[in-house]
Amino acid sequence: MGNDTVNAANALKDLQNIVMTGEVPYKQLPFYLHAFDVCLLPFKVIPLTLATNPVKVYEYLAAGKSVVSVDLPEMEQFGSLVATASSSAQFVASVKAALQMGTSELVEARKTFAAQQTWRHRAAEFNSAVAMLKFPKISVIVLTYNNLELTKDCLSSLLTRSHYPNLEIIVVDNASTDGSDVFLKEFGETHPNVHIILNAKNVGFAAGNNIGLAAATGDYLTMVNNDTVLTRGWAMTMMRHLQADPTIGLVGPVTNNIGNEARVPTNYSTLPQMPAEAAFYTLQKMGRFFPIKTAAFFCVMLPRSTYERCGPLCEEYGLGFFEDDDYCRRVEEAGLSIMCCRDVFVHHHLSASFNKIPSKERMVLMERNKAIYETKWGRWTPHEYQVEPDLK
Repeated sequence: MGNDTVNAANALKDLQNIVMTGEVPYKQLPFYLHAFDVCLLPFKVIPLTLATNPVKVYEYLAAGKSVVSVDLPEMEQFGSLVATASSSAQFVASVKAALQMGTSELVEARKTFAAQQTWRHRAAEFNSAVAMLKFPKISVIVLTYNNLELTKDCLSSLLTRSHYPNLEIIVVDNASTDGSDVFLKEFGETHPNVHIILNAKNVGFAAGNNIGLAAATGDYLTMVNNDTVLTRGWAMTMMRHLQADPTIGLVGPVTNNIGNEARVPTNYSTLPQMPAEAAFYTLQKMGRFFPIKTAAFFCVMLPRSTYERCGPLCEEYGLGFFEDDDYCRRVEEAGLSIMCCRDVFVHHHLSASFNKIPSKERMVLMERNKAIYETKWGRWTPHEYQVEPDLK
């Protein structure tokens, strides 16, 4: 027995056939169990025990022993392998009957049952139960243009860290010239659940994403740049924010590198270090988010209802710049809010494709697109960093 917390030894001191062993070292317990004729679970029926799954029963059955227990809901799963009693007299009668039931067939039946109650079996049952649940489909559009090694890191993180059973991946390549098309063809053949679209020319950021959005069949739509690396559980967590509040039209993650409030301080210097730091940061902020004026479209998720209300990205912006600002204004115009999820971190290299455009051309493009934006929405307000991003 364990520690005598109710002074049972004193109450039973006159019974010569009862020995109070006190606590016994764990490695000695098998020797005691070997000598048992019947194993007892004389629990007091209280709310706690009514909700208890008694681990000791599995240990007793693994040794092939007869078991008698008070009648608890969790005992039903053992069927005839465990005798149950709802009264003192019935308990005593069950013990007497158990002493006569030591046949080898019963012993083997108990051991066989116990052998099927490992954590491996529990995990398999859990996976089967999860597989029967209906998960909304999340479509992920990955827009690529050159930077093949970044694309490989991005797709690898999508496949290994999303941990979501109903994920649709659509890769749209904007006529890369670095061998990305060859890699993506082979990647699509190796991963049949990934849909590859190879554009004949670079149609720009908005048009490229629109091609992916038009092909997507998901209930939730995600746009991801190829210069990102996703972290464990990102998809489910972002979706849960949208499910929890139908007035949220679009969400984005926090990141290491972006020109607005979504940027948070980081200490990692290499990608292998990133997942652990990201997990440490996000686990402390589960369920937390904050409103953001413009979610940068390196990684955003929106419900299909937002897409149906706001439509595709505006293609007036050509190769890129300001289409994310534009779309966020349309989300606001539809009466929906934009949020940044503190509990999702996505690594971002930042403008890996745009940085390859000569700086003079890039500036001309930016000024041109700023003028388009301001014609539609008024004066553009530059993005800002948070003063104390970790304190909210």
